[in-house]
Amino acid sequence: MKSINSIFKKICVLTIAASMAGCDMLDTKPYDFVAPETFYKNETDCTMALAGIYWTMATENVYGNRYSCMLSNVDDLSYYYRQNQTGAVFANAHNTGNTDLWYTWTSLYSGINNANVLLDHIDNADISDGKTKQRIKGEAKFLRAYYHFLLVQGWYEVPIRKTAVTDIATGSLEGTPHAEALDWIIQEMEDCIDMVDNSSYDLSPSHVKKTVVEGILARVCLWRAGEPSNGGKPFYEKAARHAKNVCDSQKHKLNPDVSELWKSLNSDRYDKVYNESMWEVEFIGTRNDGNYTESRIGNVIGNLQENSSPTGAGYTYAFYAGSLILWDLFDEKDTRRDLSMAPYKLNNKDVQVAWKKGQITDRRCGKYRREWETSNPKHKNYTQENYCLLRYADVLLMLAEAENEAHQGPTELAYNCINEVRKRAGISEVKGLSFADFRKLVQDERGRELCFESLRKYDLVRWGIYYKSIKEKLGTAVKDPRWSTANNAKGAAQYVSNTEEKHQFLPIPTKELSVNTKLEQNKYWK
Repeated sequence: MKSINSIFKKICVLTIAASMAGCDMLDTKPYDFVAPETFYKNETDCTMALAGIYWTMATENVYGNRYSCMLSNVDDLSYYYRQNQTGAVFANAHNTGNTDLWYTWTSLYSGINNANVLLDHIDNADISDGKTKQRIKGEAKFLRAYYHFLLVQGWYEVPIRKTAVTDIATGSLEGTPHAEALDWIIQEMEDCIDMVDNSSYDLSPSHVKKTVVEGILARVCLWRAGEPSNGGKPFYEKAARHAKNVCDSQKHKLNPDVSELWKSLNSDRYDKVYNESMWEVEFIGTRNDGNYTESRIGNVIGNLQENSSPTGAGYTYAFYAGSLILWDLFDEKDTRRDLSMAPYKLNNKDVQVAWKKGQITDRRCGKYRREWETSNPKHKNYTQENYCLLRYADVLLMLAEAENEAHQGPTELAYNCINEVRKRAGISEVKGLSFADFRKLVQDERGRELCFESLRKYDLVRWGIYYKSIKEKLGTAVKDPRWSTANNAKGAAQYVSNTEEKHQFLPIPTKELSVNTKLEQNKYWK
């Protein structure tokens, strides 16, 4: 079986629904146009098609920048370190015509359509190994459900597209009610559990495999349990079951040195010892070598580095900085503090310059550092840093949360899970907490462990505290005398000022509404 990494290195352009231009994939003939009816003949064709579905995540519109950073990495702990960002989604200044929303929306639906086309044709492909055919179907089916989840989580009520769109004139489809959409997504993912690989890809975090499906299912079930659908106890129990299955597999562990986990991601290496990074987007190439995906990870988000030379440590815009709320979450002994909020920048000579006492909120996200990249020369704007979608630490914290919520109090398993994460960070273990105190601890622990990983905003929404966390808590923090006086640090205050209840979700793009005549704007933006 080919890894997604090796597929990406050979794939040039793959648009499954209509065309494929100039590819050199597994020694196949380049095509100017390929009709779906004639393309899906064998395992090679279907593997290329599957790579095209994965490719959605590696675009700049999704995890390369827009979805991962602009749409999903501004919250109470992370803010956009620039002021006066008129019309920008990362400043909550956007409207329904925002192009970043549109590009992300269309890319996710393109991935869904590619999955639908493959699923429509794979049964007729000549693939002698039934397990291989089932695995390909399982990965495509899961990715289709996952892309739908990103849309539902972001835009509230969206069309669930189960078949390929072949004619835009007849492709209009109304939005599916939020809870109904989530129930479909959960069922689709559960159907994939025994379809996807459970052995060969254990050491390949770029692939969907059984533990990935169950880990993401835990995430979806927690969303379904919380606001706005409020599914409650049954879904907390489901989340706990899926998360526990991941733990019971014993295929993943916490890396004792959390910094090493991030160094591996930044240097495009798999951690095959601990496998804490369970699922990550594979970004390859430097653009200087003719191979590349579309990653701005490390460049738009990451520590501040000012050397633009291709032979230096790497240049960054470093748009995302940590808030005082994040800073105050950390104990001084917590090894995650200086990892998350880097204590220095690199100047234009690649020399470390420490941030001063009054510059706490000038500290940028330190999880992504171009100085850890191994490629040389480096492109100024694009990187090959992988982006982690699911970590074992997240699974442990989801299990702790689900156990507490399902039992209305922390169980022994809940304590074991959260203390495993805290122990790795070098802070004290906990015991004897009430239901409410443990819930608050989980919320804080997720902030400490998972900040800058495109999860926090959605956690705040499902906990029902997004608006209060931004308007009140961050609003108070930006007035704290410890907040930096730098002009760009004012971006957080402007984000607070712009935030309304409707910003829990994104508006359906105007362009989509003009084409899909059956779709209405979601209730938050009407």
